[in-house]
Formats: sequence, C-alpha cells, structure tokens
Amino acid sequence: MHTLRAKLLKIGAVIIRNTRRIRVLLSSHYPYKDAFRRVYLALNSS
Repeated sequence: MHTLRAKLLKIGAVIIRNTRRIRVLLSSHYPYKDAFRRVYLALNSS
C-alpha cells in the first residue's frame, strides 16, 4: 500500500480551486492515471 500511495501522491498535476469544487488536472502521460481515477471514484462513492 505504501508504494501505491507514494505513486499516486508524487504526481505532476495542476490543482484548480474555486468556491464549489477542487479539480485535479493530470498529465495525459501520467502512467497511473487510471489507478488514480479508480481510487478517487471509490473514495467519492462512500
């Protein structure tokens, strides 16, 4: 789990924050983009 957490957290991304939401824009070449999306959806669904 530590390796996955480190890979997901050590990313180059642009974070855009406004009054209602926070958006994370990942690079199109980020190799773990699909894994990041699955983790986000799993956390967001609860």
